[in-house]
This record gives sequence, C-alpha cells and structure tokens, in this order.
Amino acid sequence: MQADDLAVFVDGISNYFSSTTGIDATVGTPFLSKEVNSYISDFTGVIGISGNRKGSIFFSAPKRMLMHVLSGMGLIATKDAKLMDLVGEISNTVSGNARAVFGQDFNISVPVTIQGKPENMQVSDVANIYVIPIEWNQQRANLIVNLLES
Repeated sequence: MQADDLAVFVDGISNYFSSTTGIDATVGTPFLSKEVNSYISDFTGVIGISGNRKGSIFFSAPKRMLMHVLSGMGLIATKDAKLMDLVGEISNTVSGNARAVFGQDFNISVPVTIQGKPENMQVSDVANIYVIPIEWNQQRANLIVNLLES
C-alpha cells in the first residue's frame, strides 16, 4: 500500500467528522501493526473489500465517542443499536469515498458491526495492517486498513 492510498482513508475519516459534526478530528500518523485486537474498542464497523483490491476496513470507537458524534448530529442514542448503526455508517462512508478514488472495481461489502471486543479478531492475511489513530472531542478511535492491490 502506498502513502497516497493511505491518504485517501486519512482524508475520508477526517472529512466524515468535520462534515457530520462540525468539529475536526485529529488524525494521527498511520502505523503498521501485526494484529488488530489492541485497536478494537466498544463498537466496530467492518467492510470487506474485493475486486481490484482485497482485504478489509475497520472503524472502531468507544461508546462515549459515538454518543457524542450522534449528539453532534442532533440525535440521542437511547439504545446501543444506534451506535452499531453509526459505526457501520462511518466505515461504509469512508469505504465508499475510497471507492470514488480507487474506481468501480473497488467493491465494498455491506457493513458488519460488532459490539464489544472479541477475544481474537483476525483480518484476512492479504496485506499489511495499517492503524490510523483518530482523536475527536477528547475521545480516541481507530481506522484499520488491510488492503492488497490485486
């Protein structure tokens, strides 16, 4: 994965927060990891990627952050289902924006959402795992990108 490819995801997650909440996120420097478990939080949205690239994209955030995002959108989370929908929406939006850059053969799946921290979450063994740290409204989340160009 090239630095320009990662910039697509950095820009995508940054734009999501600023456009939906009006508050900019601070996006940290992406780094390589051998696993994802250390970077999974309370709620996670996962998008499978196929076509001209293969792999997955995860957005994982703490409950408190997601509640503040919904609040910034003028909504109130009375049930965890709304938070599950939100992580799915964020991962889908970032992946959809990447599709606009990578082209029509960048196929994205319907989001899969996970609540809690599974004991041993795995990504497909297709490429390096990049973690993109995000801080928004004094909360931390991660965008995890695992893609291989085919």
